Amino acid sequence: MSSPPDHPPEAAAGPAARGYHAFEDPVHDRLLGVILALGAEVWNLRERLGLLESALARQGVEVSALIEELALDPERAPAMAADRDAFLARFLRAVSAD
Repeated sequence: MSSPPDHPPEAAAGPAARGYHAFEDPVHDRLLGVILALGAEVWNLRERLGLLESALARQGVEVSALIEELALDPERAPAMAADRDAFLARFLRAVSAD
């Protein structure tokens, strides 16, 4: 894939590779980079999940309705909440001052 004419090829390497900074504190620039990288990953996961659901639907498996049903299952709620809380604890540990 080629770069648009108004964007040099090194733009694909990201802001850090070009010495780009938007904030006086380089920590904020790194945080912005992390946020942008996470956003890209979330988009990729959403896109892949949509493709997976479409592929399963083509095979006759209506997985979207099954997912919604499982998400609302009260017996699964405690385990899902525990998984979420553990994930958030790991995620926030990286940015906490402790």
